Amino acid sequence: MAEHGDLQIAILIDADNVSYRKIEEILNEVKRYGIPTIKRIYGDWTNPYVEKWKDKLLTHAITPIQQYSYTQGKNSTDSALIIDAMDILHSDRVDGFCIVSSDSDFTRLATRLRESGKLVIGIGEKKTPKPFIASCDKFIYVEIFEKNPKKEPNTKKKQQNQPKPVPVDNPTSIAVLDEETLELLKDTVDDTADENGWAFLGEIGSLFNKRKPDFDARNYGYDKMSHLFKAYTEDFEIEERNTDKSRIKHYYIRNIIKRPLSAAAPSPTAEDKKTVSTTDAKSQEVSTKPANQNARKKGRQNKKPQDTVPAENPPKEVAAVQQKDEQQVVENIAQNDSPNRMLFPAAGNKITADDAKKSQIRITKDFKPLFPAKSQKLRIVIDSNEYECNFTYRGRGFHVLKLGKEAATQLGLAEGIQLEITKLNEHTYALQNQPS
Repeated sequence: MAEHGDLQIAILIDADNVSYRKIEEILNEVKRYGIPTIKRIYGDWTNPYVEKWKDKLLTHAITPIQQYSYTQGKNSTDSALIIDAMDILHSDRVDGFCIVSSDSDFTRLATRLRESGKLVIGIGEKKTPKPFIASCDKFIYVEIFEKNPKKEPNTKKKQQNQPKPVPVDNPTSIAVLDEETLELLKDTVDDTADENGWAFLGEIGSLFNKRKPDFDARNYGYDKMSHLFKAYTEDFEIEERNTDKSRIKHYYIRNIIKRPLSAAAPSPTAEDKKTVSTTDAKSQEVSTKPANQNARKKGRQNKKPQDTVPAENPPKEVAAVQQKDEQQVVENIAQNDSPNRMLFPAAGNKITADDAKKSQIRITKDFKPLFPAKSQKLRIVIDSNEYECNFTYRGRGFHVLKLGKEAATQLGLAEGIQLEITKLNEHTYALQNQPS
């Protein structure tokens, strides 16, 4: 997040909800977003459990704020932290806040700070309630700091010529993206992509963090988001592009939409139906001809038995395959004889200015039964011209049919137009602009 590089940030730490062992990693994490100008930690320093904090506070110049526990079992440090945060907010000395706690009591504080236009970063454990996570611009789990624990310094002197150990990847520590997060990531790529489907990695990360504040590639075992995309090669395509500075490269991501094999075969036309029927008649004639010949040449069976046996007794497997192929052809023809048609606009679905700008058609509830139940390539026929377009399945949300600029121009896609959609077969659709 380079745009936050010069921000002044106030770090407010709840000593009751964080371990002193992680303070160095927490401070280094905050420095990625800005400069920590105010560093305060709140707790009852008369209790023995905070004794180990002393060296850390001196080392990192953190100001301890004393807050007595007036009632046993009550956490009074929360109110002290909130009061100081509001004082700092009204003094207008910082650009953002970092609240280090796993307590949901700070949800309203984070919301109030964001309402004032301040950047709010939350740092806590994975047990942190979702309302507090959602109230932050960015939330970071402290568990990611434990993946590469630092070893205690060895008092014995190491040999100078001793080679350094090669780091070994531990695949068991890498969590797999859940289906919901993966689909949200695909949607983010689509929403930030250009007409060719390529999206800049920086824009993807910025939008995705807004949609899911607690997302971090390190939660899944990857140091950077680009490494995560490279690992999911079945879902994403990644491209490195050079910039004016030779050492800097930009990453672009594109969703991989698997095209079914059946989509490669064109839908049968009237001539194809005639050819199929003629071929079936010829194949039937060929299959019966050897049997008649064998009946007339019954006396010659002893000379060439191998020529007649296959014709008289064809294998059952071959017959079953032929019957299945014929049935599939009949089904395809029957489907083309009675295509499905629907008209835009309909209830809850119309072509908007944003749709025309993005060269897309949003498929809402009424039109969903007409389209596949997964993302794939579809063939779109517009005025006898055929285009290959991306169809994105989005579960409960609206689906998206990305026509592309050329197909949208051919269709005359514009705000408020009326369209007729005709389903020719499972992977082929016809679009026609209807005069209003």
